[in-house]
Formats: sequence, structure tokens, C-alpha cells
Amino acid sequence: MKRIFSKTAFTLIELLVSLFLVSFIILGIFSITMVLNNNGQDYGQRYLVRSATQTTLNHILNNASLAVGTVNANDEAILNGAVAGQAHGLADPTTFCIHQQPTGVGSDIWLCYSWTNTVANPYQINWCAEKYTAGADPRGASSCSTAQSSGNLAPGSSITFLGTAYSIIQTGQSSLTSSPYFVPNNSPLIFGINIQNCLNNSLPSCQTSGISSNPTENPEVQLSGTVTPLQATSG
Repeated sequence: MKRIFSKTAFTLIELLVSLFLVSFIILGIFSITMVLNNNGQDYGQRYLVRSATQTTLNHILNNASLAVGTVNANDEAILNGAVAGQAHGLADPTTFCIHQQPTGVGSDIWLCYSWTNTVANPYQINWCAEKYTAGADPRGASSCSTAQSSGNLAPGSSITFLGTAYSIIQTGQSSLTSSPYFVPNNSPLIFGINIQNCLNNSLPSCQTSGISSNPTENPEVQLSGTVTPLQATSG
């Protein structure tokens, strides 16, 4: 009996080679997909942290640019609880307050920012408007929680969550626990702040070195800025 072989039939070797090539291609596609997913997740989370931190920074700088006052005692444009030697009188080292006149003389307020790290409010920046009292420092300025408990919030104001931060760093300083700075001896006057923020500030991977030990799952950013309050003078 004559055997007939099809010219299109696969040999065992050709079949094995084909299976190997298909497996190799599938593995390559899977690897590329994993890389793209990881990169996409990393980029997305980092962008989320950077965008939120930039919003916080812009809010602070925009309000600091509206500061009113001088460098004279009892007339400082910005009171900072963490600046040694400044005649500020703020008891809370994690609060700074900006003297503003929203609608002109007689409507003065303090626009205050308080950084908190408690069980109820971990790594948060909150802000509020407080009543301004003429006279000696701190002229009514205090932390937002103190102003709320004492009834010193401005009419219609409440404590408002602004954003998260691992720390509010004094630009140019090594300490990550110090607050923003207001340079009263410069002409013009300068306000500066640096914000360090992680996706999850409570995790150990968010470090005081400013470099997250797990940048993929807990990305970290630092954003800084300075502004010159045009209504604040050096004398």
C-alpha cells in the first residue's frame, strides 16, 4: 500500500519549535504588560501626590502674597510660631498666620494655617480665618483649634482641611519640623515654604530624609516656593 504524506503536515520538531515561539511571544507580552501597568501605577500615584501638594502650596503662597504689615513689633505681616527671635507670640510652633485686609482698613483678619499630626487628623494642614485684634502680639492670632474653642474664628469661618503633608519645611533649613519662614530684613520682604508629602505619610517608607524607601507604592514629593507680599514693607 502506498503511503501518502501531506506537504503541509508538521513534524514533531516543527511543532515543538512553534510551541516554543508562541510561549516566548506570550511571555513577552505578559512582561511588557506588567511593566506598563507598574509604570502607569507609579506615574499615576506620583502625579496624584504632586498635584495635591501643588494645590496646597498655591493656596498658601497666594494668601501670603496678600499679607499686610511691616517688620515692626505688633505689626508683623506674618506671625510664625517657629521662628526664633521673632516678636510673634504664637504659642503653637506648627502654626503661621497671615495678616490680611480683605475689603480694606477695618476688616482685618488673620488667615492661619495649622499643621497637625494626631490620631484624628494625621499629617494634615488645616486653615481658618480668625479675628484680628489691634495691640500687642499675637493680636488675636492662634492655632485654628484654639481660635475655634475660644470663639475667635472670623464670622462665617470654620476650620477647613487643605491637604496632607509629612512636614512643612523651612526653606533653606535642615529641620523638617520647622515652619515656613518670613524674612523681615530683606527688601522686599520674602515668604518661603517647602512641603514634603507622601501618598501615605503614616507609612515608614515616608522618611525624614525626603526620599521614600518605597517610591513605587508610596511616592514622595517636595515642592517649594517663595512670594513677595507687595502690601508688606520693611519699615
